[in-house]
Amino acid sequence: MEPIVYVALGMALGAGIAGAASSFGVGIAGAAAAGAVAEDEKNFRNALILEGLPMTQSIYGLITLFLIGMTAGIIGGGGFKFAEPTTQNLIKSAILFGAGLLVGLTGLSAIPQGIIASAGVGAVSKNPKTFTQNLIFAAMAETMAIFGLVGAIILIMSL
Repeated sequence: MEPIVYVALGMALGAGIAGAASSFGVGIAGAAAAGAVAEDEKNFRNALILEGLPMTQSIYGLITLFLIGMTAGIIGGGGFKFAEPTTQNLIKSAILFGAGLLVGLTGLSAIPQGIIASAGVGAVSKNPKTFTQNLIFAAMAETMAIFGLVGAIILIMSL
């Protein structure tokens, strides 16, 4: 396979999987938020914050897409750096593919984060004093995505 295929797949998987997972997570939390706001409009601020948490994984995917694209020369001009199908270019392209896949897979944490945030919306609508605790519960799921982004940055910086 040509090196550019690995790079393009890394970019697509990093941004695509993380983005899709964020969509599911925000959707799950958003449904709970809509119900909480329907019961009492005062729940809007807390519900909005909890609903938005699963969106960050898509940001990590987008950051990874740009980092891979810039490293490979696809973004920023200069042309694709690994055009020749040499063994060294194939290895570099496979590393970029792995970086994108890593962020995409750890970005799946947005789905359980949406479930946790959804439960948090319900809890906070009954007892607003539990907002901070529920925010922390939902943020814990994001830890895996942060680890994935850090791992991807390490892989990309190794080139």
